Amino acid sequence: MTCLRLAEHWQSRFHQHIVAMKPDTRMLELEFNALANCVLTIGPKEPQGNLAMWRWLRRILKKNAPDALIIHIFGMPHLIAASAARSAGIKAIAVKAGNPPPLEMPDRRRWAAITLGSKLLRCPIASCSTAVDGELRKLGVGMPKHSRAIPNGIDIASLSARAARSRETKAKRPSVIGMVARLDAIKDHDTLLQALSLVHLQVPNCELWIVGEGVLHAALKNQAWSLGIAEQVKFLGNRRDVPELLGQMDVYAFSTTNAEGFGIALIEAVAAGVAVVASDVPACREVLGNGESGIIVPPGDATKLAEALVELLQNQELRANICAAAACRVQREYSIEKCAARWEALLFQDAEPFSSPVHQCAS
Repeated sequence: MTCLRLAEHWQSRFHQHIVAMKPDTRMLELEFNALANCVLTIGPKEPQGNLAMWRWLRRILKKNAPDALIIHIFGMPHLIAASAARSAGIKAIAVKAGNPPPLEMPDRRRWAAITLGSKLLRCPIASCSTAVDGELRKLGVGMPKHSRAIPNGIDIASLSARAARSRETKAKRPSVIGMVARLDAIKDHDTLLQALSLVHLQVPNCELWIVGEGVLHAALKNQAWSLGIAEQVKFLGNRRDVPELLGQMDVYAFSTTNAEGFGIALIEAVAAGVAVVASDVPACREVLGNGESGIIVPPGDATKLAEALVELLQNQELRANICAAAACRVQREYSIEKCAARWEALLFQDAEPFSSPVHQCAS
């Protein structure tokens, strides 16, 4: 999604070549193909070893000779792409890191090796938040030169307008709590479902909309049944109309873990004019300005989360005040214009300004 948002913003300025290294996930293919000045290349259908992938990428990069390369997969794939880019003579490269390193020591050592590899390849790491940047620096191997935090950005005007149009058509229905996130262990839908069972005791006329897909879908559905709230929980799957869905929500809940890297869904909810309750983990605390732009509650605490949700559902004035403060912060810090400018500053800091630069993204 970050790659798509940047590509949309840059389509009138740069020629872009999006490279999907694997063909298995193609949910955004239509959106990329609809962009102006943009070519999409999908990776080979047959499984590729590291050397074969390196050669395939190098051929593409050598042929297109982009001025810059952004890599949107942190890990071994980004080392392969960065190495191929260096071999192809590309000078400006960087990789996005979307999550903090894990706490378990074997995985942590692997992340340290990857960070060191990026340093040796002179591939700066653009962390999606200062929280992630700080955790990577704690690995103790040093960071590549020019590494920094570049928060994600969104097209605030477009998202806000779509949500507002949807809100105008909102029918009278139960109050809606929403969460948009993939259904996996990095998030914490479990606590949110427990919280809803408590909310329902005080606000019987409310629903929870869970937007997204993932490996925990069946388990979460079963949990909703066991808590007796299955009729109040709507699993909406992956959707292309998220702004419109946000416009129908009364409160946005973002229940997550310390493994959260940024929480872009938070700034989308804020831009859509929805009051937010989020887990008090580093990434959410950063995005919400230590509670300036939303209510933060202890992670994994269903009781505290339920109390905050009930308070917002029952207090329209509080929701309005939170939304007003949050709108100023998201406009100041998380616009796609500011995000794109930060990427350009990172990639082209040692080069003369391009009159018609060519920009390539790899994902």
